[in-house]
Amino acid sequence: MENNNLEKIKKFVKEKHSEKDFNRHIKPVVKNALLLAKKLDADINVVEVSAYLHDIGRAKYTEGANEEEHHIIGAKKAEEILKELKYGREFIEKVKHCILAHRGSKEPDPETIEAKIVNTADAMSHFDSFLDLVAVFYEDSNFDFEKTIALIDAKIDRDWNKKITIPEAKKIVRKKYDAIKLLIKSAKENMG
Repeated sequence: MENNNLEKIKKFVKEKHSEKDFNRHIKPVVKNALLLAKKLDADINVVEVSAYLHDIGRAKYTEGANEEEHHIIGAKKAEEILKELKYGREFIEKVKHCILAHRGSKEPDPETIEAKIVNTADAMSHFDSFLDLVAVFYEDSNFDFEKTIALIDAKIDRDWNKKITIPEAKKIVRKKYDAIKLLIKSAKENMG
């Protein structure tokens, strides 16, 4: 039943997100979360379900979705989904905490190893899909290159310093972080 439920969750998440968001954000979060869960002996089922559902509150096709409160909306939506799939109360509460705590910039802070893993994996995905991050920030800054570079620099530093708190995760993304910071430094040197 558990494996069947995971397939249902994965299918639901895939339907609610754009193909790009699913492939370039959700899948890297799941990949990194599972890698860390195995290294840190965390509850793999909680981590995997939480990683798939962590952004369901901002998914384009989820009713009431919004960016600013997506962790709160997502925790409520996850609870509905998991109740329907007959998960137990304790499991649901663990997943809800992971979703609520995945932002890093909003309360609550991650208290369990599983929540820390999902929070960290969310940030790690930005290093895996850096070029997508550039495109999104470029659009958000109304195609202002200087502003885009400043936004990306702040995001990467926030991810590195605040969200990637697990030493094993820093080792995994260190080369990508260094490369991104080198590109940002070069772009800043060539401005103005």
